[in-house]
Amino acid sequence: MNILLDGKFYNGHGLAEGNRILLRILHKAGFRVRIAPRDREEKHTVLPPEEIAFISSFEHVELPSNDIYIYNWIGAGVKYNPEFRINIARTTFETDRIPASWVPELNAFDEVWVQSTFNLQTFLSSGVRVPLRLIPNFFDIGQFQPEGPTLDHSFSESFRFLSIFDLKKRKGYDVLLNAYLNEFSIDDDVALIMKVRDNNRNERIEQFIAGHPKPAEQQPRIYMIDHMMLLEDMLKLYRVCDAFVLPTRGEGWGRPFFEAMLMELPSIGTEWSGHTEFMNSGNSYFIRVKKLIQIENELPMFNGHYWAEPSMKDLQRKMRHVFENREEAREKGKRARRELLEKFHEQEVAQRVMREINKFKILV
Repeated sequence: MNILLDGKFYNGHGLAEGNRILLRILHKAGFRVRIAPRDREEKHTVLPPEEIAFISSFEHVELPSNDIYIYNWIGAGVKYNPEFRINIARTTFETDRIPASWVPELNAFDEVWVQSTFNLQTFLSSGVRVPLRLIPNFFDIGQFQPEGPTLDHSFSESFRFLSIFDLKKRKGYDVLLNAYLNEFSIDDDVALIMKVRDNNRNERIEQFIAGHPKPAEQQPRIYMIDHMMLLEDMLKLYRVCDAFVLPTRGEGWGRPFFEAMLMELPSIGTEWSGHTEFMNSGNSYFIRVKKLIQIENELPMFNGHYWAEPSMKDLQRKMRHVFENREEAREKGKRARRELLEKFHEQEVAQRVMREINKFKILV
């Protein structure tokens, strides 16, 4: 069969990385694949030259027949392709529903792939009526090895929390900073390392920290990394940290949680939305949800939806507990990696993809 794979391939977004892995799955299975990259202008930003060359080689592949069109990107850009016999959309969303404008277009597809049980529920309740298929997120799990080189750094503290996020309210960085600054002080041998993508808005975090009632000379150490990092360097960063924390208000999947758990970091996250697909009370530390709150003054596609409001006090308790119970936390991190390797191994995910694709053979 001949497949057109549409989406982003070259940048550092999780869906772009997913497309790169999906491309390799389809290519390895013997399908003829052409890609329609939506991020050619970012081709040389994060990937090594050999990876760019491999992906680029699929841009001009000729398809003898238009069998399957797979759209793998955000739902705002989804559009049925009438030139192909079978249309499949793969997308995600982070609130209690999807934007109403997505629904008619998604319902024109033959099926929709989602990453989590959470999205199975939110897409169905939003009115998506075509078949929904649960295909977990795509990872090159073999690259995530807890042992290996570490990042050259100047972090002097013996215990380091790591958080990775875009500078968006959805990520709950306000809850994180308040909880950390409330709970710890300069007398605690602890640091919070924040890997932030939005390097042009760092002053927002600096102002937030400066506005906290705890005097600056009493505040615990906070480090901020705001430059783009290759996966190799991200792995080195994971290895110098002791725990991962993100009080997110909503995720379609929660890629940083998954990566941190593969690296055996005990992980603290909100007990709601997509990351509960792989996080549980046995392999992680859940932050209690105070309630679901209606979203206001955000992007128009979010307004009127609901997401979780994590408990700041419970986050403080969980961070303190992990800090003071390090051996227990390390064991939980090791358990998390074992569970993820067993349930989400790339061969198992590839087999799910192939089952979905191969069932259309009799139709083309």
